[in-house]
Amino acid sequence: MAVAAMYIQARQMARCPAKLVLSPFCRRNLSVSAPVAGLKVLFFGSDEFADRVLRQLENNRTGTQPYIDHMEVVCPASQYRMKRDKKVFTYQSPVDKLALKKGLIAHHPHHGSMSSWMIPMVDEGRISGQFDIGIVASFGRFLPSRIINGFKSGMINVHPSLLPKYRGPSPIQTAILNGDSVSGVTIQEIHPSVIDGGKVLAQVPYPILPEAPFGQLIDEMGTLGGELTVKVLRDLSFAREKSIEQDETQVTHTRMFNREDSVIVWEKMTAEDIFRVHRAFYQKEPLHTCMRIKNKVKWVQFLELSVAPEKIPPIDPKFHTYPPGSVFYAKKVPYVEIACLGGGRIHATRFRVSGKAERDPFQFIAGYVKAWKDRRMISRPINTKHLTPPFAYPEGYVWPSSYTDSYKNASPDLKYCTTLAARRIVEDAGYGLADESSAEDSDDED
Repeated sequence: MAVAAMYIQARQMARCPAKLVLSPFCRRNLSVSAPVAGLKVLFFGSDEFADRVLRQLENNRTGTQPYIDHMEVVCPASQYRMKRDKKVFTYQSPVDKLALKKGLIAHHPHHGSMSSWMIPMVDEGRISGQFDIGIVASFGRFLPSRIINGFKSGMINVHPSLLPKYRGPSPIQTAILNGDSVSGVTIQEIHPSVIDGGKVLAQVPYPILPEAPFGQLIDEMGTLGGELTVKVLRDLSFAREKSIEQDETQVTHTRMFNREDSVIVWEKMTAEDIFRVHRAFYQKEPLHTCMRIKNKVKWVQFLELSVAPEKIPPIDPKFHTYPPGSVFYAKKVPYVEIACLGGGRIHATRFRVSGKAERDPFQFIAGYVKAWKDRRMISRPINTKHLTPPFAYPEGYVWPSSYTDSYKNASPDLKYCTTLAARRIVEDAGYGLADESSAEDSDDED
């Protein structure tokens, strides 16, 4: 199925739950017969993806044709400190915030293992007794068999990938880093011993647009997962009857990422690789690298960047002869251009140097980059008592001989980004021409 067609179908499914029809990827259609109503649901979740799923379940509970009669939430406990006799939250999970906003009862297990945690009983007004089903979405803790078997209708999990691909804690980020064009959402049974290894109840694909950041995918895939969950709850017995086992030969796993994963390694990463890392950790952990400023090496964060469009010629026509990490700039051009491995370039438009406030390109250039200094960013800190070591190219690396070798559609007669040509090039590319006066407020290191 074409990516464009899948995108349209997925958006229709997210917006029109009443007309939700699973694609051929799902290998099954859910029946609309014998609807289940009056379910008592206990929802387990923590992050933004779980927040989007919970919103759709809550919309069903308060809608005109609800399948959910009562719902409570299990999420990590909030962390806070007291300031002037008031609670100031240092961390509160998105699910906990939503539960507080919607008036849902929230249960907070102790940190660590769930082995001693007991499933609560429903006791609110006219509703009492045992929960019918448990729904899990990005909860982050392993649930023992005692809890899984403690619900009348068992437990199901909402996972943002097409299982068995990308089991584990970071399927969306892994898909972005691997350059996947299609991901999806899976509803599966909770397996008592294998994480994300239960029977598949339903699946729906979702295309990953080339420039979509992590936050956008969480929002859209979480909404889609919530709608698909409601669809499964409508006829859970039929979904279980048609469930399928996962193909263990196709299993791939993901891992937890940390700050080290957002460091630019100029010796290994192309412009496309750098942009994928930026998308995968956008607004979570900024992409960062090192830069020698006077006699100090400082970390530089890239808050906003993009791959240089092909129709924008480089600031320096001989940029391909400089080592990756080399910084280029021009008067009135509202971005800093950085050479990358393979002849590519990235355009950075927002920075933060360690210990300083955010900077735009003009402020960054005025404060930290000088024409007569070594204008090359490096992957790791170095001993500033010595010269910056030469760039170590990968074995067998082939240097592009010209700008047009790096970009197939580039026109060799284009004017390069000099001061006179800057305005035309910037406006033709769709960039907003920024005001250089902002550089006056920069922190000059001289």
